[in-house]
Amino acid sequence: MGLLIPVSYTSFNSYFTKKKVLYLSLCKASIGLITMVYPHFIKFTMSEYGFRGTLAILCGISAHSIFGALVMHPVKWHMVKQPKSCEKIVLIPPTPAVDEAKEKFDFKTIGLNKADNTRSVDNLCSSDRKEKTHNAELLYAPKLTDSRRLSIPVVLIPDSRTNSRFNSTDDVYIENLYKAASVSSLGNFGNIAAEPMPIIKNKEGKWQTVAEFLDLTLLKDWVYDNIIFGMALSFFSDLTFFTLEPLFLDKHHLSRGEIANIIAVGGATDMTARLLLGVAGQFFRINSRQMFFAGALLAAVFRIAFIQFTTFMPLLILTSLLGASRSLVHIAQPIVMAEHVPIERYPPAYGLYMLLAGGISLTVGPMIGFIRDYTGSYVIAFNMLTACNLCCVVPWAIEAIWRRMNRTNTVKNLET
Repeated sequence: MGLLIPVSYTSFNSYFTKKKVLYLSLCKASIGLITMVYPHFIKFTMSEYGFRGTLAILCGISAHSIFGALVMHPVKWHMVKQPKSCEKIVLIPPTPAVDEAKEKFDFKTIGLNKADNTRSVDNLCSSDRKEKTHNAELLYAPKLTDSRRLSIPVVLIPDSRTNSRFNSTDDVYIENLYKAASVSSLGNFGNIAAEPMPIIKNKEGKWQTVAEFLDLTLLKDWVYDNIIFGMALSFFSDLTFFTLEPLFLDKHHLSRGEIANIIAVGGATDMTARLLLGVAGQFFRINSRQMFFAGALLAAVFRIAFIQFTTFMPLLILTSLLGASRSLVHIAQPIVMAEHVPIERYPPAYGLYMLLAGGISLTVGPMIGFIRDYTGSYVIAFNMLTACNLCCVVPWAIEAIWRRMNRTNTVKNLET
């Protein structure tokens, strides 16, 4: 599941650029419907085919995921490529930048004529391109104060016949970009012009390799950190609450039928709300992060009210409200991250979120369980879960206020 979930969400966000809420709502609603039907299906197969037969049937159903994964082609396979004309950028060997007061650099003194065997534009470009080079404009890098620094001239060769790909004759310049902006001792200018400087790659350590593989540079974005931290805590709180709810209801001496009705109503309202959100997303533009924020806030409020009652009807109503607020969290979860990071960085971004969510489950979960067992109170455990929701709501609210203040200050500065 740790591999399938990021891949599935990446495929979804790659294919659907519009109406994501609609299609994800339909997907989540179908998952909820299958979850409600699945226990009855397992009960039927157990009575008809036994334990081994049921496992064989489940194995066959799970094998369909292989065929489902095979149809998840990359989007670029089905995109229509339209060639566009562009300008070819060619770097010619660097020439020394001199002060304006001094004389202009004489290329003849270093032997940069056509007879020399150097990497000049005339030697590298084909004969049909030579006629166009005299009309091309030379763009020089800004001159530096140090007389030993170099400026790299760039030749722009417009060509309507070329597309976005360069020809193989230009690879020499792509492979030999001049990384050094200054040289401690130049020596002979002719040698530097004739021999391009090699690219020296820094040796990467093991930690650097791991950081690049996991794309840990995402953690430098504090908005991304705020997103994954709040989502992980809120999602953990949601799953833990609905796991402990039947035990809470049983402790308050509700019958098994009443407990089953409460859980069923919560699941039904969850699925209904997902369908309604899909319909609403068809007509209204819904911000996924605001949706997740509203779901986390409403869940915190309804849980505070939930622990105040012990009778059947109030608990039934509050569970239905909690199920509806739960749909906001589950539908917005995969879209929130896709709206913040580029699609090519979505798999590592979601992977880091899952890593954080797993770490919270392994640390905060046992801690809440220990406190519940030590105190014997589900109310304290539910209050801790509500605090987890608030750890998502409060930082996100602070971020929204900070963004609004910055936007206001920017507008004022532009007006003045």
